[in-house]
Amino acid sequence: MTRSIGWGHVVWVLGFLCACGAADTAVDTAVDVDETSQALRQRSISFAVKVRETGTANVHATVFTPSARARGATVLAVPGLAETGLVYEPLARAIFRDRTLRRQIGRVVALDLVGRGESTPPSGLPDGKKFGDLTIEDNVSVVIQAIAALRELGYAPKVLLGHSMGGLATVSVQEALLAKESSLSKLGIEHAILLAPVPPHARPWMMGQGADLMPFIKQSDALGSYLELSPLAFVAQAYSTTAGTLASTAPTPEQVSELGYVTIEPLVTVLQLVESPIPLPDGTTVTVPRPSVRQGAFKPENGTELTLLGFSQDILVPPSTLGDLYTYLTGQPEATGYRTVTADDAVHNAFTSNPKLVVKALNE
Repeated sequence: MTRSIGWGHVVWVLGFLCACGAADTAVDTAVDVDETSQALRQRSISFAVKVRETGTANVHATVFTPSARARGATVLAVPGLAETGLVYEPLARAIFRDRTLRRQIGRVVALDLVGRGESTPPSGLPDGKKFGDLTIEDNVSVVIQAIAALRELGYAPKVLLGHSMGGLATVSVQEALLAKESSLSKLGIEHAILLAPVPPHARPWMMGQGADLMPFIKQSDALGSYLELSPLAFVAQAYSTTAGTLASTAPTPEQVSELGYVTIEPLVTVLQLVESPIPLPDGTTVTVPRPSVRQGAFKPENGTELTLLGFSQDILVPPSTLGDLYTYLTGQPEATGYRTVTADDAVHNAFTSNPKLVVKALNE
């Protein structure tokens, strides 16, 4: 049974939120999706991950390849808040249709994070914790394990791609590895690509307007407290322009639902992302900050090249702060790897609604 949670004081920023041990258990569900000259092939894989000290989950990923034999690098794609890996299907298709990128990229592996999409919720978590208690740091751990699992399955990634909260997870993976005297480069990741990433803790970020999340917050005995956005709310924020209109290329809520873009999100992850108080059982609250990432985490000597894209019409992660973030992370001038994608429909989720914009920026 699912019910609305009864915390009357829980009001946060919907304007940001909305768009914001491998087991060889691959399941071949290959489907050819016909579209003019380039068909897209999809395959489902899954592998086990550890969640905290005692928990486990089965993580699902969709492998996108062109219909022809894939010869280029593997991209591991991490979705943003309340997104499944399926949001990357339009971008994968656009990559494989581009003459330059299809020679460099042979496969896009799009993750469903634990409990989202077709991945299972965690079981066996310590202290009676549930899905709703998961944090961004849990996502970071899963991404690190996914890199190793994909290598075991023959899909060793060379590129790590993250959107929005997935971009924050990507840079936080580098921080977690550096703290252990490792790095993305040592795991074989040669290039990291951030699409409108949420900045780490203490970095400038202008969020969108506040709104009441109460209609979207749910609770169940099995999952705990979580966010369940409607497709309408997802579209209204992910594809809105700075003028307050929807991008002309935006999908409809019905298409978002049919394509499987939207999923549930742990309430603690939601609150951590916006650094809002988390209610505790005893009536008190605690605020958990977003992960911090050191200055120079992607400096050239750390071995992984960084590309960061902002979108001119993005109301959730405005591009005005992203050039400074690129410089902070790399120590390099903005022009070397930061680009603002400028177009009337360059919204937060432009990589799904007009992926050619992203492909063009990646080719520059």
